[in-house]
Amino acid sequence: MTAPSIILLAADTGTSINTVAVCEGAPGLQPDMRILAETVVECKRLHSERLIETVQWTLKEACITLSDVNALAIAVGPGSFTGLRIGAATWKGLAYAQNLPLAAVPSLDAMTRLSAFYDATVCPMLDARMQEVYGAVYRFRAGQREKITPDRVCPVEELMREVTGPVHVLGDGAVAYADRIRACASKAIFVAGPCAVPRASAVAEEAFHLLALGVSTDPERVAPDYVRPSQAEINRAMRAQPSS
Repeated sequence: MTAPSIILLAADTGTSINTVAVCEGAPGLQPDMRILAETVVECKRLHSERLIETVQWTLKEACITLSDVNALAIAVGPGSFTGLRIGAATWKGLAYAQNLPLAAVPSLDAMTRLSAFYDATVCPMLDARMQEVYGAVYRFRAGQREKITPDRVCPVEELMREVTGPVHVLGDGAVAYADRIRACASKAIFVAGPCAVPRASAVAEEAFHLLALGVSTDPERVAPDYVRPSQAEINRAMRAQPSS
């Protein structure tokens, strides 16, 4: 029996891009989804000032209200610590206020849906600063995705050691460290810019996939996945070490 169509509100606040989308579709391992409205705006990481306003605009452009939304999805990282916290907190607030299910979507998994890959090795990467990226490696066979490595934070050279042959790279990490990638992966294929920027519609598509797998939609369980420990955690660990 075909799953009923639902309206899903999604966002990704893990980079400097402010992206919100309203999509209609049904949960499925190969989601059939249409975008009702979407924003993709460079906001200089001002998500705390722009996010709610963007939600309101996107809903208005889709000609619906929040009461028409059936489910929520938020990218939970890795990415900017502050941006991820803002997105998770805002979407949890909406979930509790509207009594809506909330799907936590791994950001790098969602990025593999920015382009149509059929038979390819794909490596999305986000700039993690300090000369490192957040990244993971995926293999597509006949359009079916397999995750080869877990999410990690590391230099691009370490990530490229996980692949042989051609690899599609995308994301602001690929842009920031393009020369280093070319030096260690001569067969790297850089995905075109419009297909390499985080998009909330990709988060929504991944969410429909996760819903078909029965992922938890309890807002209480949604939390950012930073991958790298925060500076506060590092400082706390250092203070806990005994003095020599």
